Amino acid sequence: MRTESSNSLALERSMNLQCHIMTFEEALRHASVNDKLDDERREKMFGLMKWKFDMNIHFDKRLKKILSLEISEEIKKELLSLREEIKNFNNKFEKSFEILKSDELYYEKIDDDVRTYLINYAARCREKLRIENSIVEEKLIRENKENLSK
Repeated sequence: MRTESSNSLALERSMNLQCHIMTFEEALRHASVNDKLDDERREKMFGLMKWKFDMNIHFDKRLKKILSLEISEEIKKELLSLREEIKNFNNKFEKSFEILKSDELYYEKIDDDVRTYLINYAARCREKLRIENSIVEEKLIRENKENLSK
């Protein structure tokens, strides 16, 4: 039985590394699928929040209409107070939400950029290993040919 040469051991090691890189690359692709689904979820959430803001405008218009009617001054005063509280709350909520939305999109962009970089990096590493493996395989073939000629 022939002992393994350093070239064949290097090839085996390199092929094992290539398998690990492919596994890494596949996991990143899987993370991209999850991220796409999360993006869809986020868009639905943003739509839901827009609906909330639109409904608040609608409710405010209805309150305004009620306040324009002939009603007792005490009820009118309470409704005006409630209207102001709702407006203040909605303004604070919308500002807070817009900050969180901006932060969410900023961090999501960073996450997407890192994932894209890693996928591309893994592909470059895999290609480099493939080329190096071909060189080692060629050396092994030449080495085997020389051993057979002896």
